[in-house]
Amino acid sequence: MVIEIDPASEEEIRVRAREMTPAIRRIGDSLGTMLSEDVEIAVSEGEKERFLLPREILYAETADGRVWIHTAKRFFACSLRLYELEELLPRTFVRASKSLIVNTAHICSLMRTPTGLGEAEFRHSDKKVYISRLYYKPVRDLIEETRLKR
Repeated sequence: MVIEIDPASEEEIRVRAREMTPAIRRIGDSLGTMLSEDVEIAVSEGEKERFLLPREILYAETADGRVWIHTAKRFFACSLRLYELEELLPRTFVRASKSLIVNTAHICSLMRTPTGLGEAEFRHSDKKVYISRLYYKPVRDLIEETRLKR
């Protein structure tokens, strides 16, 4: 491993490999997650502006023409669009419907309803969300993948 410190250059991380293997993909995912965990998301609650760490967020949804970010006990307005949030947040966040991104690290139960929708419940919260049929498998796969790493 080579680490070069150069105060004059822009920050970048390079991984050189002969081919893309599962191990290399996990390294890239892990680096991306580590870098995005330090990001703080600006949100507002009335006139008050706050900054949330990604690990505090259960999910983000679009409703009434705005993006709302939900924590275990509260929710806040966010000026970013959902796709912009999706790019900023760590790998534990995944699209769960056209208007919803969930943090799979906080999901404590996942089940299918008779209509084929998924229903997710969150740890330490009474909140639950519905996952569209199209996105159920990617959400479930990410939960399995991230839980196996622990």
